[in-house]
Amino acid sequence: MGSNERPLVLIGCTPYFGHMSPLRAIATDLVERGYEVTWVSSNHYQGFVEESGATFVPILGYGDLYEGDLKTKFAARDQLPPGPEQLAYDLEHAFVNCISSQYEALQRAMKSMTEKYPGRPIVQVNESVFMGALPIMLGAKGIKPAGTLGIGIIPICLSSIDLPAFGPGLPPDSSPEGRIRNAAMVKSVYEGWAAPVQKKFAGVVEETGAATPTKHFFDLMYLAPDRFLQMCTPSAEYPRSDAPASIHFAGGLPKGKRAGFTEKPSWWDQIVNPGGKTVVAVSQGSVALNYSDLTIPAIEAFKDREDIILVVALGKKGATLDASIPVGKNTFVSDFIPFDELLPLCSVFITNGGYGGFQHALSNGTPVVVAGATEDKPEVAARAEWAGVGINLRTGTATPEAISTAVDEILKNPKYKERSKELEAEMATFDPMEAVSRNIDELAAGLK
Repeated sequence: MGSNERPLVLIGCTPYFGHMSPLRAIATDLVERGYEVTWVSSNHYQGFVEESGATFVPILGYGDLYEGDLKTKFAARDQLPPGPEQLAYDLEHAFVNCISSQYEALQRAMKSMTEKYPGRPIVQVNESVFMGALPIMLGAKGIKPAGTLGIGIIPICLSSIDLPAFGPGLPPDSSPEGRIRNAAMVKSVYEGWAAPVQKKFAGVVEETGAATPTKHFFDLMYLAPDRFLQMCTPSAEYPRSDAPASIHFAGGLPKGKRAGFTEKPSWWDQIVNPGGKTVVAVSQGSVALNYSDLTIPAIEAFKDREDIILVVALGKKGATLDASIPVGKNTFVSDFIPFDELLPLCSVFITNGGYGGFQHALSNGTPVVVAGATEDKPEVAARAEWAGVGINLRTGTATPEAISTAVDEILKNPKYKERSKELEAEMATFDPMEAVSRNIDELAAGLK
């Protein structure tokens, strides 16, 4: 099919930077391939979306959010302990309650697309936890796309006989005893803390005219789309013997498709040429920015180490550390550093378990030390340990001693670097952008 005959692409993505960034890499590539891309997002991200070449359609009403709203609109969240209570709050307020306004924006976008390009098929591409994409897959009223494609940029949440319930970061177990444990845990979660969220989810979906969901939202994110692409390699995700054939691995996002430097810091040459010193990086991502959790303990851990250069990425443009925090001469701090520029120069990456940072580390063959306790971070930490590419500190508030001990273990034990290089090589065998493009074309042609 010629470039002028390509299907139209409609993207829906949770409007938080860690979710938006990988989807923008996909959107940019699709535009370069000749697709007409429309992207539904919050008003905060209009410029970010339009930089990809996509047409922007705003989410109106409740779902017009971004990560900067978490401290204001969802202030009650910080009063809840990390774990099931906080996760239930997040799922209800930041995801389920956004469904109606997200769904309405998708419908406005498809109406505009069909009016502008009559007869052209539309493929709806949604990041996995953009729940506003689900109603149309479940029979809601409105314009229906020719096909639906889910994109996974968080650990897979789909329940399985081989896995315990998603959340606490427990390893897989496919033994007969393990499967009994797994089923009991999933039942406990679905009938326990997640039950009120599921009830709210079902009610919101029914209001769109869709049928009452018969499966849990954790599972529907993967089962409802015609196809689902997980943006990682098989070695970075738990195997599921009962996974549907519609789920495929796309390998990740290739280097060169993610945002790079606009201007390198003045000290960058000292990182490129460290003079025999070991370069270590630390970042808490772009949302969990309480630097006392991980960043400040890491600074403390290495401030007197003459053999280490520590690079601190604060995760947000314009962010700064409090001037009262003592920073060693061996430590360089920046508000935002592109990981694909930094991690190839690092021997270890200390992270709070954001999935994007984890995938960046894998794509650059960099071992990780992971300390995370909120959202999906315990699951990311567990996968890093299971895959053999890092050390899971099993906490969200690591001590300087725990951090330095873990970093030293990785530096002296070659198995972590060797395994990281193996997964980097595995990622290189995939062409993720081609996988996205191919699946879009096949769905538009009616292949499900």
